[in-house]
Amino acid sequence: MSQQYRTPPPPPVQGGWGPGPIGPQFRPARSSKTQWIVMGCAVLAVLLIAIGVVLMVTGKDDDAGTPVAGATPEPVGTLFTPSPTTAPRTKGPYDVGVEVGKGVWFTPAKGWLQGPDKTVGGQYWILQENRQGGKRRGFIDGYFWVRQTQLYDAKGFAEHLVDIESNGYKNVKIGRGTPLECAAPVLKSCYTITYTADVPTKSGKLLPFRGFMTAYEDQYGQVTATDVGLEVSVYDRRAKDLAAMNESVVKSYS
Repeated sequence: MSQQYRTPPPPPVQGGWGPGPIGPQFRPARSSKTQWIVMGCAVLAVLLIAIGVVLMVTGKDDDAGTPVAGATPEPVGTLFTPSPTTAPRTKGPYDVGVEVGKGVWFTPAKGWLQGPDKTVGGQYWILQENRQGGKRRGFIDGYFWVRQTQLYDAKGFAEHLVDIESNGYKNVKIGRGTPLECAAPVLKSCYTITYTADVPTKSGKLLPFRGFMTAYEDQYGQVTATDVGLEVSVYDRRAKDLAAMNESVVKSYS
């Protein structure tokens, strides 16, 4: 009878326990800290992608508006150079006598004195020659006043001055204003107005007066005006003085 063979049982494992059934193999579980890191990286990646899309659409870059310290911007070029708005301060051959301002001068005629009132603007000069009983009278014979402004043009300033000077006089008659041909190239507008009036004195006596205003507007919009008033009794004798002083103002523009 033939001998039967069978597969021998496995050798015993040390400790008396067999290997037992081999179950499924599991990877060790990750820690919660590692999971949060992974999730954070994923969220950050999504945000970066979204920001990149916005920048591509809008064409803006946060860094574009931040100047680099010490950097000098490139010049963009000069498209327009404005002309000066005020007259340059120069002194020419005809700038003699008394400086009015803004490059304008005038030469007082002989016998004309600077007015005692130093609070008035411009240059205020008076004529005081008539006498009674060998003494000077208590009032002036006339005045020559040079003033400046940028609030009016030549016509407007002459009209403004004649209204002011004749205020308070009696029997005022204002002549028609006349545009003048300017004698200096830098003058763009010249205008004159005459007037007559009776000036009351402290004693109540009325003195016949004649006067005129002549205004000169230069290329910068500066207006200089001569404001003149004289007693009729001396007007004709001093007419040359007035003409010479006015001419010295106009010459100072040359």
